[in-house]
Amino acid sequence: MLMPLLLAAAVLAGCGDSKSKNLADIKVEKYLSWSAAYTGLSLSVAPRTEVTDELVEQTLVASLSGYVTAENGIKDRAAELGDTVNIDYSGKKDGVAFEGGTAANQSLTLGSGGFIPGFEDGLVGVKPGETVDLELSFPEDYRNNKELAGQAVVFTVTVNYIYPASVDEIPDEVVSAYTNGEYTTMEDFKGYCREYLESNADYRYDSEKETAVIRALEAIVTCEKAPEALVEKYAANVEASLARQAAQYNVDVETLCTYYYRTDSASYIAQMSEASARQGMMFQYIANKEGLNVSDEELDESLAAFVEENKLESVEALLADTDKEEFREYFMFKKVVDFVFDNAQVTESGQ
Repeated sequence: MLMPLLLAAAVLAGCGDSKSKNLADIKVEKYLSWSAAYTGLSLSVAPRTEVTDELVEQTLVASLSGYVTAENGIKDRAAELGDTVNIDYSGKKDGVAFEGGTAANQSLTLGSGGFIPGFEDGLVGVKPGETVDLELSFPEDYRNNKELAGQAVVFTVTVNYIYPASVDEIPDEVVSAYTNGEYTTMEDFKGYCREYLESNADYRYDSEKETAVIRALEAIVTCEKAPEALVEKYAANVEASLARQAAQYNVDVETLCTYYYRTDSASYIAQMSEASARQGMMFQYIANKEGLNVSDEELDESLAAFVEENKLESVEALLADTDKEEFREYFMFKKVVDFVFDNAQVTESGQ
């Protein structure tokens, strides 16, 4: 949230203020003092996530498991250790059902240790549709119900179906249900999933880069109080971002700031807008020095590419309620991040 690039995301949702002063109009040099060069900085970032076949499969199985039902779950083989099964069970002591011992349509991963000893092992080898009686004893130190501690009980368990453990076991109908018919085969959806994971890996790595660059630059620059007009512009972005977050959590902005940011909204907006204005000037300074400002032609090209990459309606629709100059700053910020990063001494954390 501190970074200009993230605050620019508010701009992309239509938060621009055409009356606010643009960074390019400010003589940022008179506000900034540098204690070191902004090239050759030492930066540390987490490595980009490698999107492996295993990661793609894990993501698919996790995403689709919620759409597995009694109709499309696995029923043609016995449950194995490590499988997640859907079960109904009823526990009895001396032939009488005890409190908390009965449930239906419960998911249980065999081998997870979620139930008392012997329960999960007793379901290994059971086929969906079969019912078994498990003669077990609660542990002597069972704390959830002290009256059952050490007591012998019988659980009558029916395995309803098995959740797929690999993409090979997930039927296409589950894919269709999950995507509302946009993808009808696992093969097509697997390609989409890999594309999504690659895009997410790029986003996370770019965020790592931005954070590392911002922190390193802030360590070597001192900034006088930012111009009021510039602060006001970023304040509008922060306010809009807070409003969207609050709407997502179905709370008001004040409640969001109190419980999530541990401050009141006025203080949060003032702090964030001032910090973002300083950071914006810092980026503008480097752009001026290194020729990284965005020309009109480059801005038009970048906007067209942005619309295409994000599958938006059109550039005109994007700019319907947003100042075009806000996007010029957004693309300039990205160029500065890349410049500083490419001219830094970068190490990957964990290596």
